[in-house]
Amino acid sequence: WRYHKKSSTNVGDFFVLYKSLILITLTYYIDRLYFKKNKFWMFKLMGSYTFNKNILKSSGQEFFKLLGTGSKNGFSVFPDFSNYAMISSWKDDADRKAFLEKNKIMTTILSKCHERVEIKIDPYEFKGSWNKINPFKNDSSYKGGKILIITRARVKFQKLLEFLISTSKASKSIKNHSGALYYKGVGELPIIEQSTISIWESEEKMKMYAYSNSDHMKIISKARKRRWYSEELFVRCNIIHDKKINE
Repeated sequence: WRYHKKSSTNVGDFFVLYKSLILITLTYYIDRLYFKKNKFWMFKLMGSYTFNKNILKSSGQEFFKLLGTGSKNGFSVFPDFSNYAMISSWKDDADRKAFLEKNKIMTTILSKCHERVEIKIDPYEFKGSWNKINPFKNDSSYKGGKILIITRARVKFQKLLEFLISTSKASKSIKNHSGALYYKGVGELPIIEQSTISIWESEEKMKMYAYSNSDHMKIISKARKRRWYSEELFVRCNIIHDKKINE
């Protein structure tokens, strides 16, 4: 009995250790792509990607999303043809480097875009799911300094109009809030698959907005009461680096 109990514990400890090692080895990125020219080409590619995700598959890729953006602050039925975003995670940086340099579609995107902003992130708090999984599970904690927030929601079709009307005011309030350095609405599908990416001076500044801004608090309360979403995700990330890359 004692031997059997000891063996079970060792097996359990092994799987905990194995899981933690997997979490530590993943590397996470957000890329913001800006197009001065070739806007229609990129818009068509976004459509192709929507129906065939395999065109941007690559070895070592754990999670990948190419996202369009809405005009102005992002919450609009009209697309922003100049700006796109990629969210991805990789087994290591070498796999990501190979993707950027060798995937034919990706190299064409980079050659046609005017500017790329590469943000390496370190997720430390996460809740919810994206397509029934949480791709941001990571063993970390807040390190101080700037943070990046990812929110994602799948809006129920019958709630679309109410969602659009209600969120426009809240999105404007973020732009004007102290400590908000960047904010953009992004998504896989206009309005239905809605995400946001925001950058804040600190976690404290983000919390001041999240828990004290009346417009934001009203939206959170209304979304829960009215059950706008069929799926939600919220992620807080340390920023490892944030740099412009002119291709």
